[in-house]
Amino acid sequence: MKAKIAYALLVLAPAAVSLTACVGVVEHPRREVVVVEPERRGPPPWAPAHGYRRKFETYHYYPAIQVYYYPTVQKYYWLEGGDWKIGVRLPSRFVIEETKRVVIELDDEPHKHHGKIKGDYPPDYFERGKGRGRGKDRS
Repeated sequence: MKAKIAYALLVLAPAAVSLTACVGVVEHPRREVVVVEPERRGPPPWAPAHGYRRKFETYHYYPAIQVYYYPTVQKYYWLEGGDWKIGVRLPSRFVIEETKRVVIELDDEPHKHHGKIKGDYPPDYFERGKGRGRGKDRS
């Protein structure tokens, strides 16, 4: 019996101590996942666009200075030296009068239809009394 106790103390005790030393518990701090998405309109980005939204884009046209503004991408289109320029800022010589704009809906870039648009809304469109403050703007 003493031999069994001695065997247990000499062999099993160190084995038990070494086994408990090999086992460790690692606690990871909790991490919260926060997803921030920008405000979106319409279907999610991976869904195909169908219907009216896909076919037409809204532009603001300022007849007096013959400038277009595309609010969706915040870009201006203007005529300079016979060529159309596109940019996020207008040259300083252009002064935008928000009350003298016409909202138009196009399926292509506005400068490609400028001849027709200029005929419908000549530079003196608002001075002749045809426009009523904001043209066809529904907003």
